[in-house]
Amino acid sequence: MSASAPLLPPVPDLEAYRQVRGDPTLWLPAFQAICSRHGIDGDDLYAERTGSNMVFRAGDGPWIKLFPPLLDEDFIRERTGLAAAADAADLDLPRLLHVGTFEGWPYLVLSHVEGAALGTVWADLGEHDQIDLARQTGALLARLHTVDVAACEPIRADWPAWVAEQRAVAVDRQRSHGLDDAWTAELARYVAALPPMVDPRDPPVFLHADVTDEHVFVVQRAGRWQVTGLIDFGDAMVGDRLYEFAAPLVFLGQRRPRLQRALLEGYGWDPAALDPQVIRRMVAWCCLHRWGRIVEYGGFTPGKRPQDLGELLDAIWSPTGA
Repeated sequence: MSASAPLLPPVPDLEAYRQVRGDPTLWLPAFQAICSRHGIDGDDLYAERTGSNMVFRAGDGPWIKLFPPLLDEDFIRERTGLAAAADAADLDLPRLLHVGTFEGWPYLVLSHVEGAALGTVWADLGEHDQIDLARQTGALLARLHTVDVAACEPIRADWPAWVAEQRAVAVDRQRSHGLDDAWTAELARYVAALPPMVDPRDPPVFLHADVTDEHVFVVQRAGRWQVTGLIDFGDAMVGDRLYEFAAPLVFLGQRRPRLQRALLEGYGWDPAALDPQVIRRMVAWCCLHRWGRIVEYGGFTPGKRPQDLGELLDAIWSPTGA
């Protein structure tokens, strides 16, 4: 008897994967088989179309996240990060229900996190609610940074070497994302002039490393919006706490000094008392961040493009404004 045909499409490289990533019909049989393996009702599977990995939800039940072997690092980060942060106080995180492989592809079966992604409600909120949520997001970062890094050995990098790599590739990375020649030249001068981005006096902490308005979840209770959950730990790592602030500063705080101050106050810092070098490193990570795209930052909205890099950096961090 011949072996049954594979259910997963062949993806010899990332380009081949990207070409088939968007067609859920190609993936449905494999996800149904995974559901059957774990006794999950797979009759009402539907695909989540964002992110790098294939993700389906089984009706109103658990989520199944399938990682191509080409992105095995994402799997290791997500599994390790979720396991390490599982007991983070007052947070609803996806729980690891099952871990396995299917035709050589690793997967996770995860519990559902209640609430709505912050980005889906943000524009409809008043300033009072936005400031409150920015402060709660800062407190969320503080809780994450108490996670025991001893449980994170698989995602602990050689941080100084990793930082050096980010500095080395920053200009080419932003150019590949559409930054024009004038801006890349200015960015090159800025990166070259940066101080050391590693402070040996500040011990490394657990990092989610992608705390955006897509991944922070909120619910409204008794008339108040509250941060209750966090998803997508595929970038989790151990490193400098200031790296964590890049995403929320860009997605929540840009051009909004009150929100910037609330974010840091929620973390437990007095913005007015911060060392200028700490602020400089924090803002620099917005340009050096592994997934940062300067051309997509709020300052590049039509008709509001900053005149130069300095104006963009002032928009990212301007806590002295109103």
